[in-house]
Amino acid sequence: MTFCPSCGNELESNAKFCPKCGKQNEPQQPTRTVIPSRPTGITILGILHILGGIVFAAAALVFGAASTMMGNSFMGGFMSVVGGALAAVFVIVAILDFAIASALFSGKRWGRTVVIVLSIIDLIFEVVSIAGGNVFSIAGIILDLIVLYYMWRPHVIAYFYK
Repeated sequence: MTFCPSCGNELESNAKFCPKCGKQNEPQQPTRTVIPSRPTGITILGILHILGGIVFAAAALVFGAASTMMGNSFMGGFMSVVGGALAAVFVIVAILDFAIASALFSGKRWGRTVVIVLSIIDLIFEVVSIAGGNVFSIAGIILDLIVLYYMWRPHVIAYFYK
């Protein structure tokens, strides 16, 4: 079943002209849906989140192992609890980093949203840090601004809204 591209009238399959408006019926070419490929910057951010996840997983192992080796004294017991709690926090952060990397690689919208939110939060911390006298926060501010700018580029948005 074909329709006139001009007026929308139903046409016979072999009709060369529309009987209603007289426009020529040109054979329609099949449309291709172009799926945007993953932008290079998203791949880089995904790899950085994987590396961050590996670092936090290693830190969790170190703190977990150290907390089990603490002595039986009061301070040793307290440090063991603190070390175990830190190890648990590092495991959670590592899992979150791996999940964000997965979302970035697969083009999930929430991955883009999380990266934007985390960049804004880090930008706030960097501004507060520079206000406290830490001049090295300038590098963090620049990186956060680059990430925020990049995440709003049209080709990046198209990748996440495919």
